[in-house]
Amino acid sequence: MTTNPTMAAEIKAPILQEYSRDQNTETHLANNPSKTILLLLQGVVDKGNLAKVCHQSQAFVEKGFHLGRMTTILDALRDRLAFSQETSIAYDLEELYRYADKAVQEAVFEQDCFYLDSAVEILTELRDAWLEMMHQSGQLSEND
Repeated sequence: MTTNPTMAAEIKAPILQEYSRDQNTETHLANNPSKTILLLLQGVVDKGNLAKVCHQSQAFVEKGFHLGRMTTILDALRDRLAFSQETSIAYDLEELYRYADKAVQEAVFEQDCFYLDSAVEILTELRDAWLEMMHQSGQLSEND
């Protein structure tokens, strides 16, 4: 069986188009680490909520996928911590991220959503506090 090369080149996968890289966005995020943290926190909360929906609908493979993404995002958040005597909050955030990650690991096999709810609650509070800090410091306007 042969494939028409013109036709194959014209086919575009819509899911891949969503994730195309945008140099302007990447540059903006590189220059605004606080916004990057906010996006990561939002992403981990979103993945947690998706994992809860999957658990409730007994879509356990999909739940595992979202839990894995949560772990990846938590690793990315931990990688951005700057540990020094002047940044004692970094140590506290490390402990919260570690606790949330352990809860995510426990959520893999749990029958209810106790651990997953716990992780999502902590991460939601962190996201909300980060968002408030960005508004108060002027890094984010009400329209962002």
